[in-house]
Amino acid sequence: MPIDSIYLPRLTKLTPTLESTMLKAVEEAGELARAVLKFLPYEDVSPAASLTAEKLLADVAEELLDVAQTCVTMIFVVEDFYGIHIDSLIDIHLEKLVSKGYEYDNGRNYRIATDGAFKYLNLPRLAIEQVTLLTTVCKIQEELGELTQYLGKRAGASGEERELSAGDVMRGCALELLDVAQCCFTMMYILAEKYDFDIQVWVAKHIAKLRKKGYCA
Repeated sequence: MPIDSIYLPRLTKLTPTLESTMLKAVEEAGELARAVLKFLPYEDVSPAASLTAEKLLADVAEELLDVAQTCVTMIFVVEDFYGIHIDSLIDIHLEKLVSKGYEYDNGRNYRIATDGAFKYLNLPRLAIEQVTLLTTVCKIQEELGELTQYLGKRAGASGEERELSAGDVMRGCALELLDVAQCCFTMMYILAEKYDFDIQVWVAKHIAKLRKKGYCA
């Protein structure tokens, strides 16, 4: 089921740090890897024809949304509390995608938007050949590794000579968080198209879960 956009909200009841975000992202990425491994034997089975395949695919979608939400929440915090203009970083992110030869619909507005009590972040659906759930999991791990470099040795966390100022560390982390979220968004678009999967239903369930936990209004 092709869809136009995926929007994830700012969790107004949470104020994570970069360190807590890193821990949460690793946790959620591990849960995503587990969900993907369980789904792989059913990868060529239509969810409409198998309740097991449908359930396992839904688990993958839920974990993709959780990883993306972890990143998006911290991106909003970086903007709200550290004075970093995220829209300018999105421009850098999109320029990097173009430099890598990734195609996307550049007629859309990929920005942070406000709707009532919520902020939303939208990222493009990339046209990349041979992307699979396994390569997505590996790519997410790669991006999380780059995030830890900013939080670790580039910030002098273990006594190394500090390479970057605190502001540059924050800015670099935000760009890596965008990369992780982009991996999740792109895979969600692919799932929607490949399996005729209604992601908007799961986004709604995802937000309902967040509200039930008291993370947002």
